[in-house]
Amino acid sequence: RGSTLMLRPGSSCCRTSMCTTSPAWLDWFHIGLQFQIEHHLWPRLPRHNLRYASKLVQEFCKEQGVNYHMPKWIDAQFDLVAHMKETAMKARDLKRGDAGFYESPIWEGLNAQG
Repeated sequence: RGSTLMLRPGSSCCRTSMCTTSPAWLDWFHIGLQFQIEHHLWPRLPRHNLRYASKLVQEFCKEQGVNYHMPKWIDAQFDLVAHMKETAMKARDLKRGDAGFYESPIWEGLNAQG
């Protein structure tokens, strides 16, 4: 039941995670991390079952009209670097007090004295 609710249209599971395509012989190398959506739905599912679970989730998403984003691994790496660059460029323009970062526990921890 919980997994079905997580895959409703507009749900966060498929909006905030993605899987990447890779051949089955690379599953050992990726240790199942290429199936992030399925991992988040069923964290204790053994990784040798994730490829099969992915097919089931893709079918379900298609039936429900949920976007299941699954680029090639190398394309995902390029997307990641582009997104990190975009985020860094936006962060460069932040001034003290913008977005609350300089008043956050993270900032305080990074600048701890003692």
